[in-house]
Amino acid sequence: MSGLCALAVLVACGPATAATTYAAPDGEASAVLTIVGTTDEPLFRHFIEGFQKLHGDITVVYDETDTRPLFEGVVAGTLPLDPDIIVSSAADLQLKLANDGFALAYDSPYLPALPEWAHWRNEVFGFTFEPAVIVYNPELIAPDEVPRTHLKLAELLENQTERFAGRIATYDIGDSGVGYMLAANDQFISSNFWRLASAFGRAKVRLSGSSPRIIDAIETGQLALAYNVLGSYALARGAANDTVQVVVPDDYVLVLSRSIIIPRSAKHPDLGKLFLDFTLSPDGQAIAAGATALGSIIGDFDGGFTSRSIAARGGGALQPIAIGPSLLVSLDQQRRDRFLATWFEIVSPGGVMNRLEPQ
Repeated sequence: MSGLCALAVLVACGPATAATTYAAPDGEASAVLTIVGTTDEPLFRHFIEGFQKLHGDITVVYDETDTRPLFEGVVAGTLPLDPDIIVSSAADLQLKLANDGFALAYDSPYLPALPEWAHWRNEVFGFTFEPAVIVYNPELIAPDEVPRTHLKLAELLENQTERFAGRIATYDIGDSGVGYMLAANDQFISSNFWRLASAFGRAKVRLSGSSPRIIDAIETGQLALAYNVLGSYALARGAANDTVQVVVPDDYVLVLSRSIIIPRSAKHPDLGKLFLDFTLSPDGQAIAAGATALGSIIGDFDGGFTSRSIAARGGGALQPIAIGPSLLVSLDQQRRDRFLATWFEIVSPGGVMNRLEPQ
């Protein structure tokens, strides 16, 4: 860790959990900001350290979790920590929390600069620009056979099923909130969705709830190709390692924005507002456009990962997943159950689920 001295601490309330505490760099803290989120701590650390450069008297505690447990913990009131900020890549679950009265309204001065699709009223705020991409290992797939559209991916798996058997991966959409959100939007947009799902099933697709775990397996050669991986993680890894290559599809590109809410139960809502404003400020957006590769949604930055530069990597129409009431449709429990049952029947024929386990 940096000189900001991030220290691992155990929080002894509720179920055992490991959080990370970033001590106030100026010495004794005047306040403690608590954040619970789904962003990998090594990435989110950049935002925390940037925030503390401006507010050196604030200690920050960050607890990393997954999208579904985060949502369910808020609803049930069972989170190990009482957050002042909630950060999640599953915008539909964040919207559901806000719609059900769990979010505090806040008129951020940066709200007018956000695209309409990237916020809901003044309660859910997107702060990143992240495409869903195809990731592959160039040592296992030649450049001229790399699929650049969803249809070409389905055809590749249909024509070379044995070659790719057990060597492809995607999200376990029953386990991953963001994976489910991407699949639900894919199904709405693409007439090839179920054909691709069927090709996954025949090729014994490996399922995981973690983009970084999938990318790890691409990097080591355990996997040849992966679908609907978060571009933020993939682009950052690809910039550092040639064995991870990224395709921003040429037909259409789903784009999500990692979002923030300030819970009504926040003990320090003013600190939550301060941090939210930082993520949307030029300083915060420069971090999103930089080494984190999370993508800036406001402004443009030289040499960075911006909405403009990310869009230029592919020829497809951008399909932002709008943070709005339409997201609630796919969360209807009966609809969700039917969708998951059909998807698993196709991608896991015979009920055999091939999970991608850590190596």
